[in-house]
Amino acid sequence: MKARILLLSALVLFPMQNAYSAWNWSGTLKAKVQGDNRYTRYTDDFEIFGEVWGSFEAFDKQQGWQTAVDFVTRGSVNNGFEGDIYQLSIQKEFKEWNTSIQAGRFQRSDSLGFYSLDGASIIYRLPDYGLSFNLYGGRPTRQEDMRSVTGEWLYGIELMSHQQINWQNDVLPIDSWLFRFAFQQFNNQLIEDPYSFLYYEQEVSGEKEDATSTRVSMGTTIAGQFQHRYLHAYEIALTGTLETSTGVFEEVFTDLSLDITENTRVRVSYALYEPRSPYPTFKEQFYTDYYSGRQDLLLVSFNQALTDTFSYHLEGKRAARKEGKDIGYGGEVGVRSRYFRDWDLSADFDMLEFGDSSTYNLYFGSEYSLSAKTLLNLNLAYSLDTSPLYGENTAAGTELKVRYKLYSDVFIDLAGSYIANSRLDNEYRLGLQATWYFDNFMPKAGM
Repeated sequence: MKARILLLSALVLFPMQNAYSAWNWSGTLKAKVQGDNRYTRYTDDFEIFGEVWGSFEAFDKQQGWQTAVDFVTRGSVNNGFEGDIYQLSIQKEFKEWNTSIQAGRFQRSDSLGFYSLDGASIIYRLPDYGLSFNLYGGRPTRQEDMRSVTGEWLYGIELMSHQQINWQNDVLPIDSWLFRFAFQQFNNQLIEDPYSFLYYEQEVSGEKEDATSTRVSMGTTIAGQFQHRYLHAYEIALTGTLETSTGVFEEVFTDLSLDITENTRVRVSYALYEPRSPYPTFKEQFYTDYYSGRQDLLLVSFNQALTDTFSYHLEGKRAARKEGKDIGYGGEVGVRSRYFRDWDLSADFDMLEFGDSSTYNLYFGSEYSLSAKTLLNLNLAYSLDTSPLYGENTAAGTELKVRYKLYSDVFIDLAGSYIANSRLDNEYRLGLQATWYFDNFMPKAGM
C-alpha cells in the first residue's frame, strides 16, 4: 500500500517540464547500508540494514502552489521490510489575501517535539504590521529517533510578531523585537515513559487511557546594537511552555548574549528541558550537557576570537536533575584553529561532578580537505566516568568520516565509529551512504 502511495506522490511532485510550464522541483535522495549495535548493544548483537530516505518538493511560484513528500524505506534481516511517509502535502498561497493553506501530512516542531501531522494549517499574514497567525489541527504521528508524539488529535493557534523598533538610547537600544504566543490542545491516549523520550500506547483495562492536555507557550527576543565603544551588541531571549492542568513548565529557556566587541562574547543561559533525540551524536556521548532525562542547566560562557584563524571559549555550568534532588557543577574549556587553510582543528575538555558521580571528557575534532572532491573528518574522545551504579568506566572513541564528490550532485559518504568501554558494552557503527541532490531549476555547479 505504501509503495502505491510513494508512486502516486512521485507523479504528483514531478510534473512534466515544458517551455510553458512554471513548475519546478528539487529534492534529495539518500541510500545507505549500515551495521551497528546501537539498538542491540545490551544483547551483544549486530544488526545490518539498508535504507532509502527521500525528500522532494515541486512548486509553481507564479500560481502559489507547492507540494512536498518525505519518505523512508528500510530492510533488515531481523525486522524485514518497512517504510513510512513523513510528509505528503500540498500548499496553496493566496497572495491577494495574504493567506496560505496546507493540507495532507506535513511536519511540525513545537513543545511536543518534531512530528508529522495529518491535517491542515492556515496561515494569515499582515506584512505591513509584521504579524502572522497560524491555525492548525489534525492527528499527530511519531517520527523515529525523535522526541515525538502519536495521538488521536491536536489543534492549536500561533501568533507571531516581528517588529523593527529602531529605538536608540544610551542604556538599552532596541533594533528588533520578536514575540510568539501559542495555544495547543492535545489528546494522546498515551502514557509517557519517563525513562525514554518517546510516547507509547498502553492498554488500561482493555481500553486505552484517554488524556487531553493543554499547553500555552510564549517567547520573546529583543536585540540591539550599542552606539558607543564600550559594548557592541546584545540579544535577550526568553521562551517557556506551561502545561495548564499540572501547572508545570515543561520547557523554559532564557539567554543573554552580550558582544563586547565583534570578536568577544559573554553568554549566560538557563534551560529546563529534555533532549529531543534518544540517540546522541558521537560528540554528545562524551559531553556532560547531554542527559537522558529532564534537567535544569545554567551556563555562563566566554567566547573570543583572537585572530581570524584562532578562537577559544570558557564555560561554567550548574546542572540539576531528578527534580532538583541531584545538583552538580562543572566547566568546559576549548580551542579551535584554522591556521592551515584546509585543516580545521578543535579540542575541548569538559567535566561535571554530581556528588558520588563524576565525568571528565576530552575531545579532539578535525576536518581536512584532502582535495577539491574529498573531505575527511577524524574525531577522538576519551572519557572517565564514576557512578555508584557501575563504578568507574573509561571510554575511548574514534570516529572517521570520508565524503567524496563523485559528480556535482552525487556524494559518497563512508563513516564508522568505535567506542571501547571498560565496564560497559562496546559500541560500534559502520555505514556507506550515497546522496543525490536534484535541482531542476538552477544551473549545476562545476566539479
